[in-house]
Amino acid sequence: MGATVKVASLSDEGDLGPVAEINVTPLVDVMLVLLIIFMVTAPLMMSQLPIALPKPSLVPSDQPAQKITVDFDLQNQYYIQTNDDPKEAVVYTELPQRLRSIAAENPNELITVCADKDSVYDRVVDLMSVVGEAGFSKVSLCP
Repeated sequence: MGATVKVASLSDEGDLGPVAEINVTPLVDVMLVLLIIFMVTAPLMMSQLPIALPKPSLVPSDQPAQKITVDFDLQNQYYIQTNDDPKEAVVYTELPQRLRSIAAENPNELITVCADKDSVYDRVVDLMSVVGEAGFSKVSLCP
């Protein structure tokens, strides 16, 4: 790699003119400091994420997963549906007790919470909290 040396010509006053060259040394120093900072902080950031991966199972399950759905409409009517059974209308005051009875039979089952697209977000959150308090630990939302 060759380098050229520029000789600044003398102006009328006898001073040297400006030389337009980039000084690379400070740039390299800054990059090395940043590299060291990232090398030190990267392992510290990774230790803050607790991840519990599921255990693989080689035994296929013979029972199909039970499908449980809880939903409501704009007329404040709540429904519970298990598998492919027809929807069962439930009064809101009886909903926690009915969900507790289902959760007692299958506490590890996935329950899906559905809502009308025009419903208020607070009602969806309220229904999800009722489902969680009933004992279900796996809750999903309808697409």
